[in-house]
Amino acid sequence: MMSLTHFTLLFKRQWFENRKAWLVGSAAIAAILAFLFLLAWHWRTSFNGDTLHGIFLLLLFGGGGLFMSAILKDLGNKQKGIWFLILPASAATKLAIALVYGIMVYLTAYFALFYGVKALVVWFLVPSGLSWGYFDLFKNGFYQFLFTFVSFQSIILLGSIYFNKSQFLKTLLLIITGLFIAFNGNSLLLKLMTGESNLDSSIPLDYFQFVHNGENIYVYLPDAAGVAVSVLLWVIVPICLWVITWFRLKEKEL
Repeated sequence: MMSLTHFTLLFKRQWFENRKAWLVGSAAIAAILAFLFLLAWHWRTSFNGDTLHGIFLLLLFGGGGLFMSAILKDLGNKQKGIWFLILPASAATKLAIALVYGIMVYLTAYFALFYGVKALVVWFLVPSGLSWGYFDLFKNGFYQFLFTFVSFQSIILLGSIYFNKSQFLKTLLLIITGLFIAFNGNSLLLKLMTGESNLDSSIPLDYFQFVHNGENIYVYLPDAAGVAVSVLLWVIVPICLWVITWFRLKEKEL
């Protein structure tokens, strides 16, 4: 069972032990954001598409993954791992702390850094009258990446407990390998099912596109199926990952 008192104490412990490293990390993310915004501004006529959304995703997932993998990094060190495991808090409490810091706290801090640094860059560089720097999180459903971020962080957390060394790199390698197999396997399966050999693009459990008589044909999942897939990927999968992580943490405590 999870105790609110233990949760509060462990939350404070995490902050006091790691605040210096987290502040340095925040400064590093702010510096990288400023550099990328400067590049995007000075090369704005050369880049196609919305570079700000790309910058947002790059550090959301890159910085967030590194942050999450570091929360339970002590488990990779035998001496520190024993100290962490014998803390007077349940596995559920430790897991909740990791999720709160790795998802909620990181998202809050990242939003503050992203919008704050962007505002400063626009204030210093962009002449009045120009609209560069506009960023709409809700345009074209872009906010849905936040749900994907939750699933991503859940996988990173599980990897940080399963692997003893290089947790982030090993987990990231598994994610990339899994995506490669999923996308290529999906294309092969669709070709076998449809008999179409000219599949130009496809996203597993979403849509596929092929050329027929010189025209691009797009085939999407029905709305009801799309909702079911969203619930599966954004709700059921993260919860299953949390349960597996909890069992793994309990196993290490024994």
